[in-house]
Amino acid sequence: MSNSINSLERFKSNRQKRNRNNIINKTVKTRSKNKQKISVIDEIRERRPVPNPWRVGEVAQIVVKKNPDLKGRSGQWCIIEEVLNFSCLVKTWDGTIQVKIENLKDVYYSSKQQQEMKKISDRLEQITQNQLEDSIKKFLEGLGQIDRPFLTALEDKILTVLETES
Repeated sequence: MSNSINSLERFKSNRQKRNRNNIINKTVKTRSKNKQKISVIDEIRERRPVPNPWRVGEVAQIVVKKNPDLKGRSGQWCIIEEVLNFSCLVKTWDGTIQVKIENLKDVYYSSKQQQEMKKISDRLEQITQNQLEDSIKKFLEGLGQIDRPFLTALEDKILTVLETES
């Protein structure tokens, strides 16, 4: 009796392993040309490409949405620098990064307001990041998260001082 129970348990265990392997094989396939593993989602995207809705120069807001690469960037505004198939190269207060389409949110600024944000972005880019004190970096990070297309008079004065000092 114990032999039949053991063989039944082995059969169930083997069946579970095969089912798990089938699931893994369905979710990850190998491309024949360069042996690169791709997920089913990426394969569907390649078959039915959705046009990227963003244009160069637009202002967007970064939304993390379970993306660990964007940790700490939630709510930051950015300027679209280059539009790719499934992502965009964006300029933030501290440099240029690549962000997927689903991690960008429109902020609905007019073209004049977008130009103002571009000017602020250019000013932030001129300040060298590597030799700044932590308090100044936090101030710049705060400017990178403002939800208005302008600087207050005090913010403008402080930024002007930082531009002349760096």
